[in-house]
Amino acid sequence: HRLALPSGGRWHEVLNTDAACYGGGNLGNLGSVTCPEGGAVAEVLLPPLATLWLVPGEEAPERRQ
Repeated sequence: HRLALPSGGRWHEVLNTDAACYGGGNLGNLGSVTCPEGGAVAEVLLPPLATLWLVPGEEAPERRQ
């Protein structure tokens, strides 16, 4: 799917409720998606019946257990 984002750059997937640890099918975006600079649309894999939470930044956010 094409997803509008507020800015270009790398967006990290900090939550994907389709992940195997939540009992899902483990479909996702390999941890991040990139939105071209100057554009605000990224190609994103949206798993069915799942929630994705994306945050902007070049570095992956620290994962807390």
